[in-house]
Amino acid sequence: MRQAFSLGRIAGISVGASWSVIVTLLLVTDLLAAGALPAAVPRQPGALYWGTGAAAAVVFLGSLLAHELAHAVVARRDGLRVRSVTLWMLGGVTELAGDPAGPGADLRIALAGPAASLLAGAVIFGAAVAVSYGGGPRVVTAALMWLALMNGVLAVFNLLPGAPLDGGRVLRAVLWHYTGDRRRAEEAATGAGRVIGMSLALLGVAAFLLTSDLVDGLWLILLGWFMTSAAAAEQSAVRARALLAGVQIADVMIADPDVAGGWMSVADFAGRPGTWSGQTALPVVAADGGLLGVVTLMKLAEVPESRRHAVRLSELAVPVPAEYLAAPSDPAQMLLSRDPIAGEVLAVAQADGVVTGLVTTETLRRVLQRRGLAGADLAGRH
Repeated sequence: MRQAFSLGRIAGISVGASWSVIVTLLLVTDLLAAGALPAAVPRQPGALYWGTGAAAAVVFLGSLLAHELAHAVVARRDGLRVRSVTLWMLGGVTELAGDPAGPGADLRIALAGPAASLLAGAVIFGAAVAVSYGGGPRVVTAALMWLALMNGVLAVFNLLPGAPLDGGRVLRAVLWHYTGDRRRAEEAATGAGRVIGMSLALLGVAAFLLTSDLVDGLWLILLGWFMTSAAAAEQSAVRARALLAGVQIADVMIADPDVAGGWMSVADFAGRPGTWSGQTALPVVAADGGLLGVVTLMKLAEVPESRRHAVRLSELAVPVPAEYLAAPSDPAQMLLSRDPIAGEVLAVAQADGVVTGLVTTETLRRVLQRRGLAGADLAGRH
């Protein structure tokens, strides 16, 4: 998931958030200030309700962050590199570079999040008791009790046995341990996630029809839709990983791709002779052949015609991060968990500092389709 803005680094882990967290802040603040707090402690100033509700919403996001960081820290202890932690409207996403080495590591990573939520709930409950016995504001005590309860609910909900919830990871780890087949375990966990997601959506529809509770009904429908979509996406990723088992970058790349000189203007590039290979993205190189970045034809076409003689390709090239540089012998499965550069490029292959291959979303898609058809054909022969 892309980060709209960065929150810095915690324990060396990049932490950010999407703009949708603003919706969470507003919803939690409104839920507390307009409902839960006045019901628990009536006849208080409105400003007190709203101020306490806003502060509690920030603490709630902090507890979501603690949940995700727990996943990240345990994953790192098990030898996995953590790319980032991103908060968004319905929780958070911890992006790992690679998969757990075995079911034991998978189980530890999965359980770390709910354990952190339970611990956060216990700590907040203790704070609520301390504020109450210390004679602090009753509104603050009520907000802390609500936060403690929500962390408990978050832990329990996340243990439902279906991906992408933590309980789905637990189910995967257990099935992986007993069957020895990770793919079958993943298929079962994602299938269970789709069932749970559809059930939540139907429950939301029922809540709306039977109680006319629009807010709770829409929230359940949204949660169910997210779970169903995320489980389906994971199921597709599982099948893609299986299709790419044993496949190398060399098998999916455009070998010896067309490259563009960074010193060229857009007009020079557009007018150069030669036959187009059908590439829609090109590596941009310096005079010595060193890689400057990548550029897409769409980006070049966006340059106004009046400026095409003045704009150099080096100015338009998007830098290629080190992790996107690959050797032809690297496994192609590594491509599945990354966002494309410039919307298209998944990897640039190099040998001795010279560009030898290019992998785009389109080339990878074609390989997956071909291998999928071959697999279906082979299955049909049996």
